Amino acid sequence: MPGVEAAQLGAGMAFWSAFAVLCYTYFGYPALLALASWIGRSRVGALPCAPTEMPARSGDQLPTVTVVVAAWNEGATIADKIENTLNQSYPAELLAMIVVSDGSTDGTDEIVERYAASTGRVRLLRTGGQQGKSMALNLGVPAARGEIVVLTDANATFAPEAVARLVKRFSDSRVGAVSGELKYRTSGGLDEGEGVYWRYEQRVKLLESAQQSLLGANGSIYAIRRGLFRPLRAVDVNDLRIPYEVLLQGYAVVLEPAAVSYERPAPSLWGEYRRKVRIMSRAIPTVLKLTGPTLARGRIVLYWQLVSHKLLREIQAIFFLGMLVGGVWGALLGDGLLSVMLAGQLALYLSGALAWANPGMRPRLLGLAAHFDMIVLASFAALGLWLTGRVRPTWRPARGAQG
Repeated sequence: MPGVEAAQLGAGMAFWSAFAVLCYTYFGYPALLALASWIGRSRVGALPCAPTEMPARSGDQLPTVTVVVAAWNEGATIADKIENTLNQSYPAELLAMIVVSDGSTDGTDEIVERYAASTGRVRLLRTGGQQGKSMALNLGVPAARGEIVVLTDANATFAPEAVARLVKRFSDSRVGAVSGELKYRTSGGLDEGEGVYWRYEQRVKLLESAQQSLLGANGSIYAIRRGLFRPLRAVDVNDLRIPYEVLLQGYAVVLEPAAVSYERPAPSLWGEYRRKVRIMSRAIPTVLKLTGPTLARGRIVLYWQLVSHKLLREIQAIFFLGMLVGGVWGALLGDGLLSVMLAGQLALYLSGALAWANPGMRPRLLGLAAHFDMIVLASFAALGLWLTGRVRPTWRPARGAQG
Protein backbone atom coordinates (compact mmCIF):
# COMPACT_ATOMS: atom_id res chain seq x y z
CA MET A 1 0.00 0.00 0.00
CA PRO A 2 1.34 3.46 -0.91
CA GLY A 3 0.64 4.88 2.56
CA VAL A 4 2.50 2.08 4.32
CA GLU A 5 5.43 2.34 1.93
CA ALA A 6 5.66 6.07 2.53
CA ALA A 7 5.59 5.51 6.29
CA GLN A 8 8.32 2.88 6.01
CA LEU A 9 10.38 5.30 3.96
CA GLY A 10 9.96 7.95 6.66
CA ALA A 11 10.96 5.53 9.40
CA GLY A 12 14.01 4.49 7.42
CA MET A 13 15.04 8.08 6.80
CA ALA A 14 14.68 8.93 10.49
CA PHE A 15 16.80 5.97 11.57
CA TRP A 16 19.49 5.96 8.91
CA SER A 17 19.98 9.73 8.86
CA ALA A 18 20.57 9.78 12.62
CA PHE A 19 22.78 6.70 12.35
CA ALA A 20 24.86 8.32 9.60
CA VAL A 21 25.41 11.51 11.64
CA LEU A 22 26.61 9.53 14.65
CA CYS A 23 28.92 7.39 12.51
CA TYR A 24 30.38 10.53 10.97
CA THR A 25 30.83 12.19 14.36
CA TYR A 26 32.69 9.31 15.98
CA PHE A 27 34.41 7.69 12.99
CA GLY A 28 34.19 9.85 9.89
CA TYR A 29 35.65 13.00 11.39
CA PRO A 30 38.73 11.27 12.91
CA ALA A 31 39.22 9.40 9.63
CA LEU A 32 39.30 12.67 7.69
CA LEU A 33 41.79 14.14 10.16
CA ALA A 34 43.98 11.07 9.76
CA LEU A 35 43.75 11.38 5.99
CA ALA A 36 44.82 15.03 6.17
CA SER A 37 47.85 14.04 8.24
CA TRP A 38 48.68 11.18 5.89
CA ILE A 39 48.77 13.38 2.81
CA GLY A 40 51.04 15.82 4.62
CA ARG A 41 48.79 18.83 5.07
CA SER A 42 50.15 19.60 8.52
CA ARG A 43 48.59 23.04 8.95
CA VAL A 44 45.15 22.73 7.43
CA GLY A 45 43.17 25.83 8.34
CA ALA A 46 45.16 26.56 11.48
CA LEU A 47 47.36 29.43 10.31
CA PRO A 48 45.71 31.57 7.62
CA CYS A 49 48.32 34.26 8.13
CA ALA A 50 51.63 34.58 9.94
CA PRO A 51 51.01 36.11 13.39
CA THR A 52 53.38 38.91 14.28
CA GLU A 53 52.34 39.85 17.80
CA MET A 54 54.56 37.28 19.52
CA PRO A 55 58.18 37.14 18.24
CA ALA A 56 60.19 33.98 18.70
CA ARG A 57 62.76 33.86 21.45
CA SER A 58 66.37 33.05 20.75
CA GLY A 59 69.01 31.04 22.55
CA ASP A 60 68.28 29.76 26.03
CA GLN A 61 66.23 32.75 27.14
CA LEU A 62 63.16 31.46 28.97
CA PRO A 63 59.85 33.31 29.34
CA THR A 64 58.27 34.22 32.64
CA VAL A 65 55.39 31.96 33.64
CA THR A 66 52.38 32.44 35.89
CA VAL A 67 50.29 29.47 36.98
CA VAL A 68 46.66 30.50 37.55
CA VAL A 69 44.31 28.37 39.65
CA ALA A 70 40.62 29.13 40.15
CA ALA A 71 39.48 27.64 43.45
CA TRP A 72 36.31 27.37 45.49
CA ASN A 73 36.56 25.71 48.91
CA GLU A 74 39.74 23.82 48.07
CA GLY A 75 41.20 23.95 51.58
CA ALA A 76 41.92 20.23 51.50
CA THR A 77 44.07 20.39 48.36
CA ILE A 78 45.33 23.94 47.81
CA ALA A 79 48.51 23.59 49.92
CA ASP A 80 49.58 20.52 47.95
CA LYS A 81 48.80 22.37 44.72
CA ILE A 82 50.96 25.33 45.69
CA GLU A 83 53.85 23.09 46.77
CA ASN A 84 53.61 21.12 43.53
CA THR A 85 53.67 24.31 41.47
CA LEU A 86 56.56 26.00 43.27
CA ASN A 87 58.65 22.82 43.05
CA GLN A 88 58.44 22.55 39.27
CA SER A 89 61.72 22.06 37.42
CA TYR A 90 61.58 25.60 36.04
CA PRO A 91 63.68 28.56 37.26
CA ALA A 92 62.07 29.80 40.46
CA GLU A 93 62.67 33.45 39.57
CA LEU A 94 60.63 32.97 36.38
CA LEU A 95 57.71 31.07 37.90
CA ALA A 96 54.89 32.58 39.98
CA MET A 97 51.38 31.56 40.96
CA ILE A 98 47.99 33.24 41.32
CA VAL A 99 45.12 31.60 43.18
CA VAL A 100 41.73 33.15 42.49
CA SER A 101 39.38 32.31 45.34
CA ASP A 102 35.80 32.27 44.10
CA GLY A 103 34.10 33.04 47.38
CA SER A 104 35.79 30.28 49.37
CA THR A 105 34.63 29.87 52.96
CA ASP A 106 36.63 26.85 54.16
CA GLY A 107 40.02 28.40 54.90
CA THR A 108 41.36 28.29 51.35
CA ASP A 109 42.16 32.01 51.43
CA GLU A 110 44.08 31.82 54.68
CA ILE A 111 46.25 28.96 53.38
CA VAL A 112 47.09 30.88 50.21
CA GLU A 113 47.90 34.03 52.17
CA ARG A 114 50.40 32.11 54.32
CA TYR A 115 52.22 30.93 51.21
CA ALA A 116 52.06 34.42 49.73
CA ALA A 117 53.75 35.84 52.81
CA SER A 118 56.41 33.13 53.11
CA THR A 119 57.41 32.66 49.46
CA GLY A 120 56.74 35.95 47.68
CA ARG A 121 55.81 33.92 44.60
CA VAL A 122 52.13 33.30 45.36
CA ARG A 123 49.34 35.83 45.09
CA LEU A 124 45.74 35.62 46.26
CA LEU A 125 42.87 37.27 44.38
CA ARG A 126 39.20 37.16 45.38
CA THR A 127 36.17 37.40 43.10
CA GLY A 128 33.93 38.80 45.83
CA GLY A 129 31.46 35.93 45.70
CA GLN A 130 30.87 32.68 43.89
CA GLN A 131 30.73 33.68 40.23
CA GLY A 132 32.04 30.55 38.54
CA LYS A 133 35.35 29.39 37.18
CA SER A 134 35.24 31.44 33.98
CA MET A 135 34.71 34.68 35.87
CA ALA A 136 37.56 33.75 38.21
CA LEU A 137 39.87 33.30 35.21
CA ASN A 138 38.76 36.69 33.87
CA LEU A 139 40.21 38.13 37.05
CA GLY A 140 43.30 35.95 37.30
CA VAL A 141 44.72 35.85 33.77
CA PRO A 142 44.91 39.64 33.18
CA ALA A 143 46.56 39.99 36.60
CA ALA A 144 49.32 37.55 35.65
CA ARG A 145 52.75 39.02 34.93
CA GLY A 146 54.14 36.00 33.13
CA GLU A 147 54.43 35.97 29.35
CA ILE A 148 53.04 32.44 29.47
CA VAL A 149 50.02 31.62 31.63
CA VAL A 150 49.43 28.03 32.72
CA LEU A 151 45.84 27.20 33.64
CA THR A 152 45.08 24.28 35.92
CA ASP A 153 42.82 22.92 38.66
CA ALA A 154 43.39 22.81 42.38
CA ASN A 155 43.10 19.02 42.46
CA ALA A 156 45.64 18.47 39.65
CA THR A 157 49.21 17.39 40.36
CA PHE A 158 51.84 18.23 37.74
CA ALA A 159 54.73 15.96 36.84
CA PRO A 160 57.98 17.72 37.87
CA GLU A 161 58.83 18.87 34.34
CA ALA A 162 55.27 19.64 33.19
CA VAL A 163 55.62 23.44 33.05
CA ALA A 164 58.96 23.23 31.26
CA ARG A 165 57.45 20.85 28.69
CA LEU A 166 54.60 23.23 27.99
CA VAL A 167 56.86 26.27 27.71
CA LYS A 168 59.24 24.56 25.31
CA ARG A 169 56.54 24.44 22.63
CA PHE A 170 56.25 28.24 22.68
CA SER A 171 59.73 28.54 21.16
CA ASP A 172 57.78 28.36 17.90
CA SER A 173 56.30 31.84 17.51
CA ARG A 174 53.29 30.43 15.67
CA VAL A 175 52.12 28.50 18.73
CA GLY A 176 49.61 30.36 20.86
CA ALA A 177 48.40 27.64 23.22
CA VAL A 178 49.61 24.22 24.34
CA SER A 179 47.61 21.53 26.09
CA GLY A 180 49.17 18.94 28.31
CA GLU A 181 47.88 15.44 28.94
CA LEU A 182 45.75 14.31 31.87
CA LYS A 183 46.40 10.93 33.44
CA TYR A 184 44.52 9.26 36.27
CA ARG A 185 46.43 8.06 39.32
CA THR A 186 44.17 5.07 40.02
CA SER A 187 41.36 3.38 38.16
CA GLY A 188 38.89 4.49 40.85
CA GLY A 189 35.45 4.74 39.32
CA LEU A 190 36.84 4.44 35.80
CA ASP A 191 36.00 1.14 34.16
CA GLU A 192 36.83 -0.27 30.77
CA GLY A 193 34.19 1.90 29.12
CA GLU A 194 35.64 5.18 30.31
CA GLY A 195 39.14 3.97 29.51
CA VAL A 196 38.20 3.20 25.91
CA TYR A 197 36.42 6.53 25.53
CA TRP A 198 39.39 8.42 27.04
CA ARG A 199 41.88 6.75 24.71
CA TYR A 200 39.64 7.50 21.75
CA GLU A 201 39.38 11.18 22.69
CA GLN A 202 43.14 11.45 23.15
CA ARG A 203 43.64 10.02 19.67
CA VAL A 204 41.32 12.64 18.18
CA LYS A 205 43.26 15.36 20.02
CA LEU A 206 46.53 14.07 18.61
CA LEU A 207 45.08 14.17 15.10
CA GLU A 208 43.87 17.75 15.60
CA SER A 209 47.21 18.73 17.07
CA ALA A 210 48.90 17.42 13.93
CA GLN A 211 46.85 20.06 12.08
CA GLN A 212 47.94 22.62 14.73
CA SER A 213 44.28 23.24 15.49
CA LEU A 214 43.49 21.38 18.69
CA LEU A 215 39.88 22.06 19.68
CA GLY A 216 39.74 22.15 23.44
CA ALA A 217 42.54 21.65 25.94
CA ASN A 218 42.79 19.45 29.00
CA GLY A 219 41.46 21.73 31.72
CA SER A 220 43.86 20.10 34.17
CA ILE A 221 46.89 21.50 32.33
CA TYR A 222 47.21 23.94 29.45
CA ALA A 223 49.07 27.16 28.70
CA ILE A 224 48.54 30.24 26.53
CA ARG A 225 50.40 33.39 25.61
CA ARG A 226 48.95 35.93 28.01
CA GLY A 227 48.38 38.54 25.29
CA LEU A 228 46.04 36.19 23.44
CA PHE A 229 43.56 35.78 26.29
CA ARG A 230 40.05 37.07 25.62
CA PRO A 231 37.43 37.51 28.39
CA LEU A 232 35.03 34.64 29.00
CA ARG A 233 31.30 34.59 29.57
CA ALA A 234 30.17 33.03 32.85
CA VAL A 235 28.67 30.03 31.05
CA ASP A 236 31.70 29.36 28.84
CA VAL A 237 33.73 26.16 29.12
CA ASN A 238 37.14 27.74 29.61
CA ASP A 239 39.26 24.93 28.18
CA LEU A 240 37.22 25.07 24.96
CA ARG A 241 36.69 28.82 24.59
CA ILE A 242 40.23 29.98 25.42
CA PRO A 243 42.09 27.75 22.93
CA TYR A 244 39.48 28.45 20.28
CA GLU A 245 39.95 32.21 20.65
CA VAL A 246 43.68 31.60 20.16
CA LEU A 247 42.95 29.77 16.90
CA LEU A 248 40.70 32.60 15.71
CA GLN A 249 43.62 35.00 16.18
CA GLY A 250 45.70 32.98 13.74
CA TYR A 251 47.87 31.01 16.15
CA ALA A 252 48.35 27.27 16.45
CA VAL A 253 47.04 25.19 19.36
CA VAL A 254 48.89 21.92 19.92
CA LEU A 255 49.08 18.98 22.31
CA GLU A 256 52.22 18.17 24.31
CA PRO A 257 51.76 14.63 25.66
CA ALA A 258 54.95 14.86 27.72
CA ALA A 259 53.43 17.64 29.88
CA VAL A 260 51.52 15.43 32.30
CA SER A 261 49.02 16.27 34.99
CA TYR A 262 47.56 13.69 37.38
CA GLU A 263 44.09 13.60 38.92
CA ARG A 264 41.93 11.10 40.67
CA PRO A 265 38.96 10.00 38.57
CA ALA A 266 35.32 10.37 39.48
CA PRO A 267 34.54 7.84 42.23
CA SER A 268 31.64 6.26 40.34
CA LEU A 269 29.83 6.21 37.04
CA TRP A 270 27.23 8.52 38.56
CA GLY A 271 29.99 10.96 39.42
CA GLU A 272 31.24 10.82 35.84
CA TYR A 273 27.66 11.30 34.63
CA ARG A 274 27.24 14.48 36.67
CA ARG A 275 30.57 15.80 35.40
CA LYS A 276 29.60 15.18 31.78
CA VAL A 277 26.18 16.81 32.23
CA ARG A 278 27.89 19.89 33.65
CA ILE A 279 30.40 20.07 30.81
CA MET A 280 27.98 19.28 27.97
CA SER A 281 25.31 21.72 29.15
CA ARG A 282 27.86 24.55 29.18
CA ALA A 283 29.57 23.44 25.97
CA ILE A 284 26.42 23.84 23.88
CA PRO A 285 26.09 27.63 24.37
CA THR A 286 29.87 27.99 24.17
CA VAL A 287 30.03 26.26 20.78
CA LEU A 288 27.01 28.12 19.41
CA LYS A 289 28.61 31.42 20.42
CA LEU A 290 31.72 30.54 18.42
CA THR A 291 30.13 29.47 15.14
CA GLY A 292 29.22 32.99 13.96
CA PRO A 293 32.66 34.63 14.40
CA THR A 294 34.31 31.61 12.80
CA LEU A 295 32.26 31.89 9.62
CA ALA A 296 32.54 35.67 9.60
CA ARG A 297 36.33 35.35 9.45
CA GLY A 298 36.16 32.82 6.64
CA ARG A 299 37.64 30.03 8.75
CA ILE A 300 35.78 27.25 6.96
CA VAL A 301 38.04 24.39 8.04
CA LEU A 302 37.94 25.55 11.64
CA TYR A 303 34.16 25.81 11.44
CA TRP A 304 34.05 22.23 10.14
CA GLN A 305 36.14 21.07 13.08
CA LEU A 306 33.97 22.96 15.57
CA VAL A 307 30.75 21.42 14.26
CA SER A 308 32.20 17.94 13.77
CA HIS A 309 34.07 17.52 17.04
CA LYS A 310 32.08 19.68 19.41
CA LEU A 311 28.57 20.63 18.32
CA LEU A 312 27.49 17.23 17.00
CA ARG A 313 28.98 15.55 20.07
CA GLU A 314 27.13 17.81 22.51
CA ILE A 315 23.71 17.40 20.82
CA GLN A 316 24.09 13.70 20.06
CA ALA A 317 20.98 12.96 22.13
CA ILE A 318 18.91 14.19 19.18
CA PHE A 319 20.40 11.55 16.91
CA PHE A 320 20.10 8.71 19.42
CA LEU A 321 16.46 9.67 19.80
CA GLY A 322 16.08 9.70 16.01
CA MET A 323 17.46 6.15 15.83
CA LEU A 324 15.11 4.96 18.55
CA VAL A 325 12.04 6.60 17.05
CA GLY A 326 12.91 5.35 13.56
CA GLY A 327 13.46 1.84 14.90
CA VAL A 328 10.15 1.74 16.80
CA TRP A 329 8.28 3.25 13.85
CA GLY A 330 9.80 0.76 11.42
CA ALA A 331 9.14 -2.21 13.72
CA LEU A 332 5.49 -1.24 14.05
CA LEU A 333 5.26 -1.12 10.26
CA GLY A 334 6.83 -4.55 9.90
CA ASP A 335 10.21 -3.42 8.55
CA GLY A 336 12.50 -6.38 9.24
CA LEU A 337 15.82 -4.54 9.18
CA LEU A 338 14.63 -1.72 11.40
CA SER A 339 13.13 -4.29 13.78
CA VAL A 340 16.55 -5.92 14.11
CA MET A 341 18.22 -2.55 14.65
CA LEU A 342 15.65 -1.68 17.32
CA ALA A 343 16.30 -4.95 19.10
CA GLY A 344 20.01 -4.19 19.06
CA GLN A 345 19.46 -0.73 20.52
CA LEU A 346 17.23 -2.02 23.30
CA ALA A 347 19.68 -4.81 24.14
CA LEU A 348 22.51 -2.30 24.37
CA TYR A 349 20.56 0.10 26.57
CA LEU A 350 19.25 -2.64 28.87
CA SER A 351 22.59 -4.40 29.28
CA GLY A 352 24.24 -1.06 30.05
CA ALA A 353 21.58 -0.25 32.63
CA LEU A 354 22.09 -3.65 34.25
CA ALA A 355 25.86 -3.13 34.44
CA TRP A 356 25.42 0.42 35.74
CA ALA A 357 23.20 -0.83 38.56
CA ASN A 358 25.64 -3.63 39.45
CA PRO A 359 29.18 -2.21 39.20
CA GLY A 360 30.65 -5.14 41.09
CA MET A 361 29.45 -7.57 38.42
CA ARG A 362 30.61 -5.69 35.34
CA PRO A 363 32.62 -7.63 32.74
CA ARG A 364 34.40 -5.74 30.00
CA LEU A 365 31.62 -5.62 27.40
CA LEU A 366 28.98 -4.69 29.95
CA GLY A 367 31.29 -1.95 31.20
CA LEU A 368 31.39 -0.51 27.69
CA ALA A 369 27.59 -0.69 27.50
CA ALA A 370 27.22 1.06 30.87
CA HIS A 371 29.53 3.86 29.77
CA PHE A 372 27.61 4.19 26.52
CA ASP A 373 24.35 4.53 28.45
CA MET A 374 25.95 7.14 30.69
CA ILE A 375 27.04 9.29 27.74
CA VAL A 376 23.64 9.08 26.06
CA LEU A 377 21.79 9.93 29.27
CA ALA A 378 24.18 12.79 30.03
CA SER A 379 23.61 14.20 26.55
CA PHE A 380 19.84 14.16 27.06
CA ALA A 381 20.15 15.83 30.46
CA ALA A 382 22.54 18.50 29.17
CA LEU A 383 20.34 19.27 26.18
CA GLY A 384 17.35 19.56 28.49
CA LEU A 385 19.18 21.97 30.80
CA TRP A 386 20.19 24.15 27.88
CA LEU A 387 16.73 24.17 26.26
CA THR A 388 15.08 25.14 29.55
CA GLY A 389 17.66 27.82 30.36
CA ARG A 390 18.92 26.07 33.50
CA VAL A 391 22.64 25.89 32.70
CA ARG A 392 24.63 26.85 35.79
CA PRO A 393 27.77 28.95 35.31
CA THR A 394 29.07 28.11 38.78
CA TRP A 395 31.18 25.06 39.50
CA ARG A 396 32.13 22.77 42.32
CA PRO A 397 35.56 21.77 43.59
CA ALA A 398 36.21 18.45 41.90
CA ARG A 399 37.26 15.42 43.88
CA GLY A 400 37.62 13.50 40.67
CA ALA A 401 38.04 14.57 37.05
CA GLN A 402 37.41 18.21 36.47
CA GLY A 403 34.93 19.68 34.07
